[in-house]
Amino acid sequence: MTTMIHETQQHYRKLIDLFSRPGEVGAGRMEMPNFTRFSDAVLATVMTLLDNEICFATTAQGDREEFMTLTGAKCTEDYSVADFIVMKESDLTEEMMETIKAGTLASPEKSATLIIEVASIGSGYSYRLQGPGIKTVNEVAMSLDPKWMAIRDTRCIEFPIGIDLILIDRDNHMTVIPRTTSVEVV
Repeated sequence: MTTMIHETQQHYRKLIDLFSRPGEVGAGRMEMPNFTRFSDAVLATVMTLLDNEICFATTAQGDREEFMTLTGAKCTEDYSVADFIVMKESDLTEEMMETIKAGTLASPEKSATLIIEVASIGSGYSYRLQGPGIKTVNEVAMSLDPKWMAIRDTRCIEFPIGIDLILIDRDNHMTVIPRTTSVEVV
């Protein structure tokens, strides 16, 4: 148990570091059995961020019980109320992207964070990122289709509301795009 606590603390530090440096790529995973259809880094992120005060949604029906058992978090099928949404990029829909909560001007913290497993980080579409935590420009390549980034951009148009993205591939590479980051397809 102590090892798991230390591993989630280390993973949390990696996530904080990636949130503070949008578009940089890191690696993450924890030494534990993974019975989900997600990568080890996705499971590590779920284990680190979800707890009994969190409401999450996932498109992976078979993994709901596993996530609830491991974290104590509550699961919902209503994406518009979930604090975190765990999914594969192939499961994204326009309706989902347009209805997930983005917070309000009075309560921007009431927004959702998407944890998306993408096919690849390091190859695919190239994105140019600018904003807090980036000296000038950061570029990152990933398989995530630009149409999803365009919808995300419209949801983040009025600071401080928006949605945060944690992107992880099957090889456990991770990158983060916070709501404060502007994204341009290269």
